[in-house]
Amino acid sequence: MPTPRLVLCSLLLGAPMLSHAQDSAPTLPRYYIGLSAYSSDYQPLSGNYLNGFTLPVQLTLGYQLRPRLAVQASVAYSRNSYEYAEVGKYYTGAGSAASPYTYFEYSGKSFMSMTSIGLLGRYTLTRQPTHHLQVDLLGGFTLVTRRATDKYTRTDSDSTRATNVTTNSDTHFHQSTLLLTVGGSARYRFGQHLEGVVDITANSIVLPDRRGAWSPGITGSAALGLRYRFGH
Repeated sequence: MPTPRLVLCSLLLGAPMLSHAQDSAPTLPRYYIGLSAYSSDYQPLSGNYLNGFTLPVQLTLGYQLRPRLAVQASVAYSRNSYEYAEVGKYYTGAGSAASPYTYFEYSGKSFMSMTSIGLLGRYTLTRQPTHHLQVDLLGGFTLVTRRATDKYTRTDSDSTRATNVTTNSDTHFHQSTLLLTVGGSARYRFGQHLEGVVDITANSIVLPDRRGAWSPGITGSAALGLRYRFGH
């Protein structure tokens, strides 16, 4: 049977090792912020010869409630615009016999902005927080809004250009749709604070705009970016 002095010596010798083991246990920072490239059926990657390429960008803020449970809010925004102009004529039978046309010219500018605001819960399926690869389940709601504006000026004149009729137009449009969002996420830890993240989710309309459903049925969304953890 070990003597009390031997037990005491063993405890004293083992205390530094126990302390080191506790200190080396991983601690998960509670707060995180992320920046990602984002795309969805409502807010796609887009571009054409008029306005170039548009890449929606998503900002995410999160809070770790428990080692495997977190809540996060995100905002994805994109905006595109283009200018247009045209000059032409159309037959009216008016004017002189040599030129029975009405001439027109118009120019304008249109723009549309898209915003997706998400509030999601995130549950980690990976049981070991020390693993570099972590897999999560996502669930919550997303509010998608679209705003559009179109302004143009049109001038019509007869063949002699003596009579001119000018028309100005300024139209605005706004629509919002609330979505139920579920999906999955994969995170790869580069260290205690930095990780790469990819989110893939499916969306279903919960509350359409009063003007009607914007895009009925199941839609998808995805985000790819980096996330930084801070705090204690």
